[in-house]
Parts: sequence; C-alpha cells; structure tokens
Amino acid sequence: MTVPPLPLSRNIPALIAMIDARAEWGHRWVRGRDCVSFALRCVEAQTGVDLLAGIPTWSNRREALDVTRGLGGLVAALDDRMAMAAPALAQRGDVAGLPDKAFGVRLMVVEGATLVGPGQGRLERLPRSAMMCAWSASTAGFGMAGIGA
Repeated sequence: MTVPPLPLSRNIPALIAMIDARAEWGHRWVRGRDCVSFALRCVEAQTGVDLLAGIPTWSNRREALDVTRGLGGLVAALDDRMAMAAPALAQRGDVAGLPDKAFGVRLMVVEGATLVGPGQGRLERLPRSAMMCAWSASTAGFGMAGIGA
C-alpha cells in the first residue's frame, strides 16, 4: 500500500506578493506571461516547488499548444503534478480550471471568493463560480519523478 505524502505547507504572504507584483501584467503568448506560467509560479511562490521545471518553453500560441499536446493535454499535465480538488473545497492558492476550447482549461488561482489570472492588459478577477475544476497547491510535485516519492 502506498502512503499518500503529507501536504506541503503554504506561504500565503509569498503568494500575495507574487500576485501583487504582477497586477499590471496582461496575458501574452510567451512563457512567463500566460495563464499556465502565472498559476504555476503562484504555486511555486507558496510551496517552493517549480512545476514548470523540465517543460519546454513557448513564445506564441501555436508553440504553447504544441507543448501542451506533447504533455498529453493541459489537464493531464496538471494531474501529473498536483492532485485534483473539488472546486467547492479549493483553498486560497489552489489552481482553478475554467473552460477553454483550445486548451481544455484556462488557469487562474483561487484567492478566496474570486479567481485571479492574466487578462487583457492586467490581471483579472472572476467569481469563484467560473471554476469547473481545481488542483491543490498543497500537493505540488507529488507524482513527479523524484519529488514527493
């Protein structure tokens, strides 16, 4: 029987600082300015686990789609790196998935009653009810080779 790993502790002040530092950052199709980079850097700020390590970089939408497909899709890539959480139970700092035609999900971060992520020209906030799925930041890295195993 495999014993599940203990959840990682979260540094919420680091998460808040990360979000505040990127308040004026809008979405761009380049790694570092897109929803995936934003969400996973927020996880790293809280936990110290870099979930982007080893993933190829991208500089436009087509390359982002190619990288995502190479990982088996965005949902599968996230499932390999974090445990899913019921949206109703998602906590501050967890990764939220919203419907997206091209990628399956668009990522945002749970702030509490709102979700935050890159939008047009700056970070945008949406109601928590927009979330269709979630992943727990407390489980970041578990399941990845050499991390949490």
